[in-house]
Amino acid sequence: MRLIVLCLALLLPARAPAADWLYLTYPGDTLSQIGVRYLKNWRDWPKVMQLNKIPHDRALPANTRIRIPVELLRVEPAPAMVTHVAGNVRVRPADGNFRPLAVGDRLTGGETVLTGPRSFASIRLADGSVINQQPSSRLTFGRLAAYGETGMVATELNLEDGRLEANASRQVAPAGGMQVRTPVAVAGLRGTAFRLNMDGETRILRGEVLEGAVRVAAQRQEVLLGAGQGTLTEAGRPPEPARALLPPPEAIALPSRIRALPIRFSWQRDPAARAWRAQIAADPGFSTLLLESLTDLPVVEWDDALPDGQYFLRIRAIDAEGLEGRNRDHPFELDLRPMPPQPSAPAPGQRSYDGNVSFAWSMPEEAHGFVLQLSPHPHFAENVREARLNAVTRHTEQLPPGTWYWRMASLDEKGECHLWGKTSSFEVRPLPAAPTLGEARIEAGRVHLTWLAVAGANQYELAVGKTPSLDTPLIQRKLDSTQVQLELKPGRYYWRVRGLEADGQAGAWSQASPIVLPPEAPFALQARIAGQLIELQWQGEAPAYRVEMAVDTGFSRIVQRVVSTAPQVHLVRPKPGEYRLRVVALGDDQVESAPSPTLTLEVRQLLPWWLIPLLLVPITL
Repeated sequence: MRLIVLCLALLLPARAPAADWLYLTYPGDTLSQIGVRYLKNWRDWPKVMQLNKIPHDRALPANTRIRIPVELLRVEPAPAMVTHVAGNVRVRPADGNFRPLAVGDRLTGGETVLTGPRSFASIRLADGSVINQQPSSRLTFGRLAAYGETGMVATELNLEDGRLEANASRQVAPAGGMQVRTPVAVAGLRGTAFRLNMDGETRILRGEVLEGAVRVAAQRQEVLLGAGQGTLTEAGRPPEPARALLPPPEAIALPSRIRALPIRFSWQRDPAARAWRAQIAADPGFSTLLLESLTDLPVVEWDDALPDGQYFLRIRAIDAEGLEGRNRDHPFELDLRPMPPQPSAPAPGQRSYDGNVSFAWSMPEEAHGFVLQLSPHPHFAENVREARLNAVTRHTEQLPPGTWYWRMASLDEKGECHLWGKTSSFEVRPLPAAPTLGEARIEAGRVHLTWLAVAGANQYELAVGKTPSLDTPLIQRKLDSTQVQLELKPGRYYWRVRGLEADGQAGAWSQASPIVLPPEAPFALQARIAGQLIELQWQGEAPAYRVEMAVDTGFSRIVQRVVSTAPQVHLVRPKPGEYRLRVVALGDDQVESAPSPTLTLEVRQLLPWWLIPLLLVPITL
């Protein structure tokens, strides 16, 4: 079994055997009284008398050293007390399941404590020693015992993985002390400030001593560590020679008061350091750890809004072997309150269509007013709109189109602005405007529709129907351009267009505009007089026709007008004279075509019936 034994070199009187506890008598002490007070079996006091060669049980002289074997002393449980918990920390009793660890919990032995990332636990032992369990660590508590009223407390721990820091009280010899087992080593400690880092993956134990002296032994080799020294030991190998820990980081002008997030500190770079560890605690002894960060740059930032008050920063350098150096501690005050309000509207990425933006937020404690800042730039470098508001929770701003960033801060009773909240953004972007329609041009029986492009439209939607309301369109089509050609039957139609955004949201419709598509004009008009009728015929494909006869070329003096569903008609023969004839095709909705070419017809006077026979008789001279 590979063991590393670390023990503090204690300067004990040479005459006191290591297995005996030394008791200094008080006036009036007797051996039997000492037995009642300290021995687990008070009747064993004659053994003490024999060991110390005392002839009888009488009052002993004051300030007399009495040697008492440790195995005779009364042993009692020495529970540990949880004094601080931050983050996700769980505990499992020896015979139970994991549950959250809470301040005030008593650990009597057999418990396992797990700390999650960014989580800490501080535990005070019966002798006053404080153990600070670091993030992502697993620690099991073994024997926790006190030797009656002797002041000797024995503590056994098992650090399976992770980091442990301790400020151990000076232990009373010979049985008092702390023993920490790990998968590769055992550390025996008395009265010192130390750090242990057990890397379960690489199976390397790193130990650093800040106060006192520690002996490190492994593979029958021993290294003595003094204050400010450290070593590392890999499983199966002897400990490396002691080396000096890196000095405290040189820090210039660390802030003593912080009034805005992030909490930020910086220090000078040390070429020998490959990283730095930074911690924040609520007490100068760092038994109430709150924040921790590991950084490869000489700067650290936290966004955590701790309560206002006094805090302590601790930073230390880490060398190439992973040994952590000596601490640089710095007190500072956090003055963030009143905190910024929590915004509820507009939601991140929300869109305003008309630019009338409503803001809403919570009312934090101690806030006497607010400052609202708006800018088209996320860093609020320029074009900043600022509104100082009373203790209200709503406000409205009219803003032009664009992407806007906004943030808020609370005002204290003096009207001073405190911490800015997180920046959020929204967009002011109207829907596409109604397009302006062009002409509806008809060529070769096809309808050509055009309109003007509108800002924000990626596509357009066309609707064509028979009524101006276009409630039931005959055609509804999405288009990528601002023009379209349609094939429609002759008739009267209405059309309108609207813009579509990339996500499909639609803008306003244009006003409906008519399309008049006339039928083809009739052609090949012919006329024949047949008695009292005039027979007309023509060619065309319209559902109806209107035939007009007029005495003038402008058809302002129409003498006959007839509607026919066939391409022929009979007109009543008018009185003699010259007439003009034309035909107009009638489509759906009484849409008229252009008139046919005009036909001129001469109507002559008819002879009386009684004159006809005479015209047939030959004339003889």
